[in-house]
Amino acid sequence: MIFTKKVRDIVHKTSFKNGVWMYLLQFFNAIVPMLTIPYITRILGAAQYGVFSMALNIVTYLQVVVEYGFGMSATRKVALFERENIDRLFTAVLFSRIFLLILCAVFSGIYVFICISNIRFCLSLSVLLICLLGYCVQVNWLFQGKQEMKYISLINIFARVISVIGIFCFVKSSEDLLLYCLLYSVSPFLSGFIGMMIAWKKYNLKIVRISVCEIGRELKDGWYVFTTQLSSKVFSAIGITFLGLFATETEVGVFSAIQKIPNIIMLGWTPIAQVLYPISSKRLKEDWGKGTNFVYSIRKIIIIIFLLIATLVSIFSKLGILILFGEEYVIHFYWAIPLLYWIVIAINNNFMGVQILLGSCHDKEYSKCFQIGVICTVITNLILIYLWRGNGASIAPLLSETILGFLLAHEIRKIDSANGHD
Repeated sequence: MIFTKKVRDIVHKTSFKNGVWMYLLQFFNAIVPMLTIPYITRILGAAQYGVFSMALNIVTYLQVVVEYGFGMSATRKVALFERENIDRLFTAVLFSRIFLLILCAVFSGIYVFICISNIRFCLSLSVLLICLLGYCVQVNWLFQGKQEMKYISLINIFARVISVIGIFCFVKSSEDLLLYCLLYSVSPFLSGFIGMMIAWKKYNLKIVRISVCEIGRELKDGWYVFTTQLSSKVFSAIGITFLGLFATETEVGVFSAIQKIPNIIMLGWTPIAQVLYPISSKRLKEDWGKGTNFVYSIRKIIIIIFLLIATLVSIFSKLGILILFGEEYVIHFYWAIPLLYWIVIAINNNFMGVQILLGSCHDKEYSKCFQIGVICTVITNLILIYLWRGNGASIAPLLSETILGFLLAHEIRKIDSANGHD
């Protein structure tokens, strides 16, 4: 009876329910690529898939700009604000993103003009920019702050299903590159606008009159998170950026496909991080020492699990790449091995950076680490990819993430000393 009661209490906890919903979404996000990527990499071929990957790579940078740091900064405020302040926050975030979207549109126009000689790339990029409209109106920060993750999950699953059905029905040859870009854009576009409509109705949201200063304040509050998220995007995407400069479209396509393997595995960590973040924030606010001990105890278990997964997948990486992507990609199967172990270092850094530093409102310290880390990342990728192209691109993330880990650990030790926890 006691055991049953404990299980019942756990099941009814909001954090448990949110974890289940987020894992449902991440499970779906892991399954979908296993269905679509083997199909698309074979249909488009490595070269065309490389063009798509280079265009998508630019869009992911712009996505970070449009989303800004509101996924963290606004989420923290939602739980604390009164009803009328939620409307002001919603309005400020929406107007801020519209302003950022306009800046991205101007940048994209200039970038396309510069790269106009590569017409396939420019057209692919132009179509994929539709994604930014969805990111602009996305309100996941509101659902997360309200701890109602089921809406995030259901909306995204529905949008992805529509996109996937369209891809299998209409993308039939390498000539359908632009059609694939359009169907890929359907998912973020639909999820953004459907989420907005649901939030609008459920929370009775209103666009209220606010000042420019309030918009500026939200941009300022999200600045440190934005810069670190942009740096994080550089950590994960700069390899494709430099490969696009120094390697062939085929090599870019092969590397982009292989990179999907660790990215899919990372989906298993994302819901844990999202559910853990508000809990870590609360514990660290109450007591720094006990809060960090809580985070470290969770970290030990998670790191062991993902280390075992990375090792197992690396052993069978050649067979896995052959099955997933085809013979055109298997020649560089060994690129997957350092990328798999990069996962372990990246998760460890999330515990130190997001859960501890951001969770305890040390945004500035976290941002500083990333500013230094991103410089090291750019230099490392530039040198290694220039010298060894795809080989360098596979090693650089592991090296860069390790450097970031030392920087984060150093900042935590300084805070420990300041709090009397030597």
